[in-house]
Amino acid sequence: MSHHAPAAIERKLWLIPALAVAAAVCAFWQPYPPDAVDVFNRHAPPSAAHWLGTDQLGRDLASRVMAGMARTFLAVGIVAAMCVALGLAVGLAAAGARGIVRAGLLRLAEFAAVMPSMVVAIAVVAVAGFDVVTAGVALGLGAWGPYALLADGLARRALAEPYVRAAAALGASRPRVLVRHVLPAILDTQFAYLGAKLGRVAIAYAALAFLGLGADPGRPDWGAMLHEYRLLAFDHPGLMLWPGFALVTMCVVLRAALGKDAGARVPASSADTPAALACADLHAPEADNPVAVGVETAPRTG
Repeated sequence: MSHHAPAAIERKLWLIPALAVAAAVCAFWQPYPPDAVDVFNRHAPPSAAHWLGTDQLGRDLASRVMAGMARTFLAVGIVAAMCVALGLAVGLAAAGARGIVRAGLLRLAEFAAVMPSMVVAIAVVAVAGFDVVTAGVALGLGAWGPYALLADGLARRALAEPYVRAAAALGASRPRVLVRHVLPAILDTQFAYLGAKLGRVAIAYAALAFLGLGADPGRPDWGAMLHEYRLLAFDHPGLMLWPGFALVTMCVVLRAALGKDAGARVPASSADTPAALACADLHAPEADNPVAVGVETAPRTG
C-alpha cells in the first residue's frame, strides 16, 4: 500500500524490459554485419534476404537500423539513470535542508536547468571523444536540473502533509522521513515527467550523431544514417524513412512505458490522514482516549 492516493497515471512498464531485450538482441545479432559493403547489390528492394533492402553501398539496412537501436537505447538509459539519481538526490536534499545549504543546492540545479543540454553535450564530446557512453553522460549532465527542481517542489509539498508531519512529530529523523514517506509520494510524477522527456533525449542523441558527434562515424547510428542518406532522400526515400521511423517509435514506446501524469498527488485532506498514518507505520489516537479523539466516551442515558 502506498503512502499516497493512486495517481491518474497509465503506464505500460512491461515495455521497458521488452525494449531492453530488443536492444540487447540488436546489439549482439544482426542478419548481416552492419558495415559489410556489397556494391553489386546496391539499392536492393526489401526481400527475404534483406528485410528493409540495402543502401547505396549494398549494406543491409535492417542490420544498420538494429545496430543503431542498441546504441540509442544505451545512451537514453545512461541519461535516464543520471537524471533519476542526481535529480532525486539533489531535490530531496534541498527539500530537507535549510539556509545556505538549500540555497546552494537549488542554485546548482537551476544552473543545470538553464544550461542548453546540446551545447553542454557538444562541448563534452568534443573534448572527451565520440562514443555512445560519452554522449550519454554529456546529455545527462545537461538534463538533470529540471528533475531536481521538480523533486524539490514535490517533496516540499509532501513534507506539509499530515502523515509526514506526524512521522516527524513521533521522532522520525529527517532522512528517514524523506526516504520512507516523501520519496514514494513523488515517484509517480517524477517517472511521468521522465517519460515525457526521454523521447527528446533520443532525438538529441540522434542530433549529435547527425552532426558527427556522440557516435563513432565508422559505426551505424540513426542520426548518422539520416545524415548520410539525406542526399538520396528524393531518389531513395526509404533509406531515411526507416531510421526516422525507428527513432519515432522509440520515443512513443518510452512515453507509453513511463506514463502520462494526469494529477499525481499526496493526501491533501483530513479524510486521507487515518489511511496515510496506517500505511506510514504510525498509529492513530486510540478510540478510548477522549482527549485525543475529541468525543465523549461515556454512554448516553435516556
